[in-house]
Amino acid sequence: MKSRVPFAFVLLALLALLLAACGSKPATVNDIPAYPNATALQPGEDPIADTLVNNMAQDASLRANIGVGGSIEQMAYRLPEGATWDQVKSYYDKELDGAGWDSGMGGPGGDLASNIMDSVNTGNDLFQMASWNKGKQILTLVRNVNPTNESEVYLLMSLNTN
Repeated sequence: MKSRVPFAFVLLALLALLLAACGSKPATVNDIPAYPNATALQPGEDPIADTLVNNMAQDASLRANIGVGGSIEQMAYRLPEGATWDQVKSYYDKELDGAGWDSGMGGPGGDLASNIMDSVNTGNDLFQMASWNKGKQILTLVRNVNPTNESEVYLLMSLNTN
């Protein structure tokens, strides 16, 4: 006895596969909101931005040479005067949570690393770091104060996509 699959069932199955394949695209660094009143550093105008461009090129070259996919995108901002780590982290906790990101790097090892960084952040006014994850992406933010000029406070954004 032959089994016949109804045409509507086949059509629905194909539609479901198509919708699954059209799942959400990975975020880009441009999808991550800038901290309010922060100024983006531009390559060719700021040495920090130039360094990040070089980092991304070296990462792409290394991944291509060893045959590993993925990417790293980086961006830097000068934070407005008086922007504390607690303010920056609270802003990104709210913004990223609303966009489906989870705090930490994910998984047991990632959670352990996040807990260690939280401890380090508490005792350090010049360098703080936090991470969030979503799917196969990890976003890391670093707040860095120039030790010779405490009015220069930067936010470095690094988005790793695997």
